[in-house]
Amino acid sequence: MAEEQNSKSLTGEPKVSEESADVEKWRVEAEAGDEEKQLLLGRHYLSLADSDINREENAKAAIDWLIRSSKQGNESATEQLKKCIETKTGITDENREDVRWCINTSALEKKIRNAARNLFHSINSTQKEVLSTEEYAQAVKKLTGGAQQKLLLAAGNKIGQQISENEFVMVLSRKIQGQITLTTNEASVHSDAYATSSPVQKVLKYPKEAALALGDQVLEFASKDGLNMVMKCIPIDQIYFLLIFFMYGFITVKFLLLAIPLLIFYLSFATLIITTLQMFYKKEKLKDASTLAEMLKEYNIGVDVDSTTSQYRWNSLTPYIVYFSTVPIAVTSFSLADKTYIPCSAFCILSVVFIGICFIALSDSHDFVTLLALFFNFVASLPTFFQNFPDIPVITSVLHLFTGHFMSIELYGGLQLNIGIPSICYLTIPVFFIQMGARKSWKGMYQVLVPHLVCYFWFNLMTAIFPFTTWFGLVRASVGYLLFPLFIPISFFLVIIGGIYVIITLASTEMFGKIIITLLLGSIAVLLSQSRKLFGGKLDNQLGNAKKIFMAVCAVLAIIPLIFVRLPLALPQTKVDLTLNDYMDNCFIDTGSTVGKQIKCSQLVGTKVKWSGVFKSVKVTKIDNQVENLLANLPAIVSKPLRCIYGKELGDCNDDTMSENAQRFCILMKSLGHECHLQNHDTYSFEVSVRVGIDAAQMIVILEAGNGFKDTLVALNENDDVTFQGQLIAGLGTNSPRLKLKQISCTSRELLVMGKIEEYAEDFYLKLLSQAFSVVVNFFWYPLVEYVPEVV
Repeated sequence: MAEEQNSKSLTGEPKVSEESADVEKWRVEAEAGDEEKQLLLGRHYLSLADSDINREENAKAAIDWLIRSSKQGNESATEQLKKCIETKTGITDENREDVRWCINTSALEKKIRNAARNLFHSINSTQKEVLSTEEYAQAVKKLTGGAQQKLLLAAGNKIGQQISENEFVMVLSRKIQGQITLTTNEASVHSDAYATSSPVQKVLKYPKEAALALGDQVLEFASKDGLNMVMKCIPIDQIYFLLIFFMYGFITVKFLLLAIPLLIFYLSFATLIITTLQMFYKKEKLKDASTLAEMLKEYNIGVDVDSTTSQYRWNSLTPYIVYFSTVPIAVTSFSLADKTYIPCSAFCILSVVFIGICFIALSDSHDFVTLLALFFNFVASLPTFFQNFPDIPVITSVLHLFTGHFMSIELYGGLQLNIGIPSICYLTIPVFFIQMGARKSWKGMYQVLVPHLVCYFWFNLMTAIFPFTTWFGLVRASVGYLLFPLFIPISFFLVIIGGIYVIITLASTEMFGKIIITLLLGSIAVLLSQSRKLFGGKLDNQLGNAKKIFMAVCAVLAIIPLIFVRLPLALPQTKVDLTLNDYMDNCFIDTGSTVGKQIKCSQLVGTKVKWSGVFKSVKVTKIDNQVENLLANLPAIVSKPLRCIYGKELGDCNDDTMSENAQRFCILMKSLGHECHLQNHDTYSFEVSVRVGIDAAQMIVILEAGNGFKDTLVALNENDDVTFQGQLIAGLGTNSPRLKLKQISCTSRELLVMGKIEEYAEDFYLKLLSQAFSVVVNFFWYPLVEYVPEVV
């Protein structure tokens, strides 16, 4: 039994005697490059090692032959290496990395490398270690011509002046597949001899490499620890805090809601354009990869052109992934952005251009199914194109048949289900997509479907932007793009002239100094945060991603307090006007206890009212000045000049236009050492008293007003008749209820200033979210499902 067990190798193969004639024949053919004979030799030596015959030497020899066979793309040899590394048979420090490379690298890449190596041997007929550019070019011209010659010469130019076998194999493999898996030798910066030498030998035998390695370590140490010591002495966090605190005085929630969506939309739209251009580039390179694969097939029959093309497509999917990830961001940011600051007509025409280019350039074929999918998508979008079409007899009826809905079913929350020709076409589109993806055993997913999805989303993006365009804007954008090449030669001079004009205009205003000082203050933190890139690049390379994530988190944490608001639930509301008489009947205190009415009337908190009364008084309850708070924490030598830059000078106290009181106050301020003031950055909170009711049923209503009502409240006089709108917030059930003021106007006389209307916060945010939700839902589901915002 023992002999029978020993007659089996690790792989189950019967043992073969080392002295047999077959083994010698295998060795000769294996040395000539026969991968099957290399596999047989590997199994033979494994069987000897399994029989404890010179176990270590035979196991090491087996691994050597299996690596040679695996590097030629032999999958059986690769499977054998997987078993060996699991059992640690023949694995040493010298061959471990090669074994791992064989296991982790696809058979296709190995065959491509082997074919490229054979091709290099054909080019390098003199068997030199390296070829010069001239020798390489002459050999290639003798070997082949046409497109193949052009690609090989381009590969040689990319390598450089000295062309070695390894570099040639690497470049061709990358060109054919899009990416490669580096071997141990390719990944190592230093030579094997240097890596295995002792420290003394490295200095004596390899002084150049030792000096370079020492220089790298010194730079790494200096950039890692040296800069850290210097950076700890600089209060970067405190500077960031002061800058953020300073910006808080100027940035409001509405400003962020205006700027951030616009910024995100422009960045995301630029990302869509760039990734689409990358797709075109990858598509062109795919043709070169196919040409090279056809040529390499002559040197290795195992190179499959179709598999090579598929592998290149998989390795080139990054632009598509980024594109599809960016589309929802672009749509959402567009829905939130103020369309006034977006050239919608220009973006719409640009989307049309990319639709045409994507349809023609990205996909391999345009058969009946793909054309039908495009046509059905166009029909599904007709309601968007003809929604503002003028009412013309007969023509309008015909158009409504193709663009309208036979039936609309109301769903929950403003959603409605439409049934008509466009919605039926929309439902059919996924069927065409499935047919595209199912081709060639689902290889059509990335060969046909994914490119068409790019065209599909560009089309939908165009339809989302189209409602915000005008016919004049579309014509102007089309003509502008056609004439754009003619303006390129003079655009440089126009930019210079425009820049000079902007600088001169800014320099003539007081805002120019504020902008310059603010930029200088902001640049301090920017320069400090980028100092490592300037002086220590290695650390930034190592911690680049972590640094970006950390900075993004800090940015989010800094912005959240600015935009945090309590959004009310978007539930259907019933609009009810609470009249003054209704309130007086239920909540006015004439006699008796007030507790009961306070408990009952507290349910009216948040109710909006529109009442009239008599203006009695107004007082300032709070003055907020973020700039003042910031400058108060700075040294006087810094705060004093900044106070004049961001504030205003007191001026001449003897000015005839000033009143006597103003002159006395001006003299007082200057005697106290003040030359400038920051009142232009003050924000005020007011408390307004208004008497409402008639005869004995009268009460004083307290209105809480913001800074926007300052001019109106200053212009009002006592006993002026006023009408005001507001929201009940406190004191209900007493004779002094408090309201949040929204609007106030004088009805007894005409004021020189108009009362400002402040939109309720919940109304503003609900309106904004409703519009955004409408654009996003309609982008992905219209015309089948449509979201119609409910007007409250």
